[in-house]
Amino acid sequence: MVNEDFGNKLKKLKSKTKRSSGDKSKYIKYVALFIIIAGISFVAYNMYNANHSKQIQKEKAFENSKNMAINNINQIFSKYPNDPNKVIYISQIQNSNTHEELSKILISAKNYVDFKNYKEEMINSIKTTYGKYYDGSFYAKSLVSQIESANSRSEVDKILRNSNIEENAREYYLKGITSELTVGNYFSVKIGNREYLMSRAEILEHVKKLSLSELKGIKIIPVSFDKITIVVSAMQCGKIPYEGDKILIYDKSNASKNPIEGVVNASYVVLKDISYSETKSVSSSLNDNGDSASASSSSSISYSLNNLPGVLYATAANKLDYNKINEKFGRYGEKLNKIQSDTQIFDGNVKYLLILSIPSDSVSKIISMKSSNAYIVKAG
Repeated sequence: MVNEDFGNKLKKLKSKTKRSSGDKSKYIKYVALFIIIAGISFVAYNMYNANHSKQIQKEKAFENSKNMAINNINQIFSKYPNDPNKVIYISQIQNSNTHEELSKILISAKNYVDFKNYKEEMINSIKTTYGKYYDGSFYAKSLVSQIESANSRSEVDKILRNSNIEENAREYYLKGITSELTVGNYFSVKIGNREYLMSRAEILEHVKKLSLSELKGIKIIPVSFDKITIVVSAMQCGKIPYEGDKILIYDKSNASKNPIEGVVNASYVVLKDISYSETKSVSSSLNDNGDSASASSSSSISYSLNNLPGVLYATAANKLDYNKINEKFGRYGEKLNKIQSDTQIFDGNVKYLLILSIPSDSVSKIISMKSSNAYIVKAG
């Protein structure tokens, strides 16, 4: 009985131990499974965090790229801050999703501004070419309008290639110069660093040969004249100048001074007496029946004109025949120039009286100049 009870207790104990061992094994499995799941979750969580962090960094870096792109747009449009296309490009950047899109937007913006700069450069070139006459030129404004409407560089180039800008602008400057010459007969013309005294006809002939840039640089100032009389020797003047000749008066005491320009109103040879003499020899021979004889003789002839001014006064008073006197002495200065040139014999003692038209602002210079220091050169 005792043994039976012991056996039953032993069976129960074994059964309980077996059950306890099974429960413990089952618990360990759950713990292990939990640890595995927790480990996987931890790894997954870390991977998620890492990827999420990378994504955030990537998005942040792209936002920085957008901001940099917007700054580039502001720089590209620095010359045109109010251009409506600037806002459009910035909006495109803000809505972009890739770096490739950003790059395309920036390239497009740069090409747009480069083309706008090119059109502006060509338009400014046209305005500069016409200068003060641009506002009055329908042709120039029409070209500018066409360029403003052009959609490509090649289209602008074609407009310019088919235009006649320089020659058209040159006509405006020629007309402008002609209008400046309506008052006065002589003008001070400044070309570069030189000034010239020119008549209206001379200026009109001269400007026909000038380029557009030369026409722009020319300055024309009407000149008021005063008449002045000067006496110079032939050594200071050479041939006597004629009425209407332009001359340059140099100051011998200071050759570095610019010459004074003037126009000859009248020129005279200053003479008191004219004397001329010659000796003439005559010889002859006679032959009579073999006998010969010779004879010779000589004679002296002299010409003298005294008080030549008196001759002119007598002629003016109808005491002498005007036509005969004019025939003998008319255009005396021209005849003197010609005979001296033909014979190459020059009388340096002759004096000339010149009545000159001098620019008013140069009269004081002539008056202060010693007559003996004045050297006259005929202007080309």
